[in-house]
Amino acid sequence: MKKRVKIFSVLLAAVLMTALISACSSTNNNGSNGTKTEGSNGNNPAVSESADDAPYEITIALPIFGAVPADIELVEDEISKLTQEKLNATVSILPISLGSYDQQMNLMTSSGEKLDLMFTFGIGSQYATNALNGKLLPIDDMLEQHGQGIVEAVGADYMESAKVAGKIHGVPTLHSYASQPAIFMRKDLIDKHNIDVTSIHSLEDLDSIFQVIKDSEPGVAPLASGLSRAMQFYRSYDRMGDGYGVLPGFDNDMQLVNLYETEEYAELLQVMRRWFEAGYVNKDAATTQSTQADLLKADKAFSYITMNKPEIRAQEERLIGKELVVVNLDIDAYAVTTDVITGLWGIAQQSENPERVMKFLDLMYTDKELVNLLTWGIEGKHYVKVSENTINYPDGVDRSNVGYTMNALTVSNPLIAYTLEGEDPDLAQSIKEWNESAKKSKALGFTFNPSNVQNEMTAISNVIKRYEAVLETGSIDPESKLQEFRDQLKAAGIDKVIEEKQKQLDEWAASKQE
Repeated sequence: MKKRVKIFSVLLAAVLMTALISACSSTNNNGSNGTKTEGSNGNNPAVSESADDAPYEITIALPIFGAVPADIELVEDEISKLTQEKLNATVSILPISLGSYDQQMNLMTSSGEKLDLMFTFGIGSQYATNALNGKLLPIDDMLEQHGQGIVEAVGADYMESAKVAGKIHGVPTLHSYASQPAIFMRKDLIDKHNIDVTSIHSLEDLDSIFQVIKDSEPGVAPLASGLSRAMQFYRSYDRMGDGYGVLPGFDNDMQLVNLYETEEYAELLQVMRRWFEAGYVNKDAATTQSTQADLLKADKAFSYITMNKPEIRAQEERLIGKELVVVNLDIDAYAVTTDVITGLWGIAQQSENPERVMKFLDLMYTDKELVNLLTWGIEGKHYVKVSENTINYPDGVDRSNVGYTMNALTVSNPLIAYTLEGEDPDLAQSIKEWNESAKKSKALGFTFNPSNVQNEMTAISNVIKRYEAVLETGSIDPESKLQEFRDQLKAAGIDKVIEEKQKQLDEWAASKQE
């Protein structure tokens, strides 16, 4: 009931504040366009250190993927016991359905509703927009004072990826920050047809394997293409977020190019066309609403190409329900900004005690007890320990009926959480080593601000929707449509977008040299 009241209060506050904001637009920002001085709470000039002496409730906005866990309040109470001891603070988790999360966050950050910590998605520039609009506080100074555990856990280089307009406004969740193209194949069909996967190194090595599947498995497409496609993942460049102006070789002396004008893009289109005409790709590739994983799960496909990293195979196997064999292709693993900032935790602009919230955020990345409470729930009720670092569900409990769970995307630091029995006990170490050894794009840390070219961005997106799927699945001959696609992109303003992005990239690179 407490959570329902909270969610209702968000809507009520939004209605009431509409009138207040129109009457006095400076109510919450003191005339600063929504941007606050780091460490302020919006109404007071600054939160004094003595504020730590008083109890404080930290309100956390958490996107929920599905139904709200039945025992979320029990877990909240256990977390509060820990934080009362360590921070003289309690925790209130505000669960919000994923489908309405963006809308609710906009309402809450605009109305001044009680909020301290919020999850934000890096995809689609949501994080950058929240930072630039002042909805997330810059936290550089607070990281220095209260968040060194975060910096050590994430890594100083990767924390740079969270900078927007020169300031850090959120902490990336810990996961593999680099990835590389790979082909994911069904092990049952590899074993059945004695396919030698050691011969696979590049796209050219796949034709003979695809032919075996086509000849031997009627109704099974050798290569799945659905809502995502092979060409989106087989790349030797930094997409720079949106793909409108990319960085070849993850370096190219920091000079961006139009991907769709490159020879590499044209050659890959020819490969896809050859495969489509040979019957290696599902015929509805350009129009299906199924994912690549859906097609494998339904026994309609043998393989797909995507980005590989240490945790992906296990995640895909759970999703598909089949064992997979993964072979990396001939492009090295690189870390790019968008891979690092998939999801972040940030401090809301209206937080009344951001220093205390930063201390809690530091615990979210360093305190194993807190991380396991957030990730798995309560020992004995939601999980039982099998060994020091391995857990399983209690008798009669499984993934489908456990009273508490947190989506993996929002877990702050899974590397110090327990491992579920049956999963790779060395995964955390593998991810740590992967991140430490990964090559980094020369533009790692750069985030594009598209505010000056929003109209062009929309126009380009509309053009891509018309052409990209049919071209990149091989469904049509690129000779007949590629130049038309390029011309339409130019008419939509892609050159202007690339020019703006290059300008910002040059300024960013120059600031790194200062």
